[in-house]
Amino acid sequence: MRQIPARYASSGNAMSGGMGSVIVCRDAILERPVAIKFISSAAHKRRMDDEVAALLKLRSKHVVQVYDVLAADPDEIGIVQEFIDGQDLFQSHVVPTAADAYYKQLWQIASGIADIHELGVIHRDIKPNNMKTDPEGVIKIFDFGLARDDGASAKTKSFVGTRGFAAPELYKSPFSFTKAVDTYAFGATALYLATGSLPNGMMKQPPEVSPKGYFGLLALNIGDEIARLLNSCLSGNPTKRPSMRDVRNALARHILFDRHRALVVYQGKASVLDAKNRAVSLSFGDIGKIAIRYDGLSFVVDGVSGEVQINNLLVTAGSPLPGACVVALGGSHRRSVERRFITFDISHPEIVL
Repeated sequence: MRQIPARYASSGNAMSGGMGSVIVCRDAILERPVAIKFISSAAHKRRMDDEVAALLKLRSKHVVQVYDVLAADPDEIGIVQEFIDGQDLFQSHVVPTAADAYYKQLWQIASGIADIHELGVIHRDIKPNNMKTDPEGVIKIFDFGLARDDGASAKTKSFVGTRGFAAPELYKSPFSFTKAVDTYAFGATALYLATGSLPNGMMKQPPEVSPKGYFGLLALNIGDEIARLLNSCLSGNPTKRPSMRDVRNALARHILFDRHRALVVYQGKASVLDAKNRAVSLSFGDIGKIAIRYDGLSFVVDGVSGEVQINNLLVTAGSPLPGACVVALGGSHRRSVERRFITFDISHPEIVL
């Protein structure tokens, strides 16, 4: 009979999966519900070790947290993790009717995957079934049973994944895989959340890639930039898929449309760029001039003439300004008295779910 520490009192609820079982318990010391996942098959022990190693490194609002590791017996290991009650996103999903709500869903998922990737870890089984919404409305990713560290060792000889969400390259054997497999699965998840199903072509093994993309055809009125970005997540070429950090940041810009604010300081005078004051033009004689405009999504160089540098790099019209930078009017070859400097700092409001 399986033995667990006395601090964990079983609630009597148990679940099973392809790689093990999960017991819902009450942590008597910290007074919180937890889920203890066990794998008893020695054949799956390496996968469980991968899952534990990945989750112990993660501190993300959008990924379940691991609290403890148990060695139940020589052939079994268990992890004590955050328990989220209720149905997963596959079971509970309702097709959104507003783009803003859809963006917020995707931003949460993209944030969790980006946090995973920043640790050099690949989840490898991103799908709505492996996501739940906690009581505060936060979407969290779980089930790292297929996780592998990114790098030269990220190879396998057999396919393990979920039809419809597995990237085309996962059907080749043997193959190397990258974080782009999670990006593809994110794109498939985004399409499922928008429509409640996946196209027949994506359900084939391997999946077919749409030459025109799917997201521009959605009933939701999503922006062209987001539609192009989500379509690129489903590219058949892994190298053409965006990073999840870029996906997360693009979604954040659209969620915060017209709510950004930038402080511009030049020669001791401060001005603010935002939805009410969208443009500013600053110059230093005939040496250099720059115009900056806020388009609701980002702050961009609207025009430039003469010698203008941003963080000591040449700038051209249409370039976005980084979150914090120094704009120099006058090239670096000039003496300091022949140059003027503008400090530019963007403050990003918090995304409220």
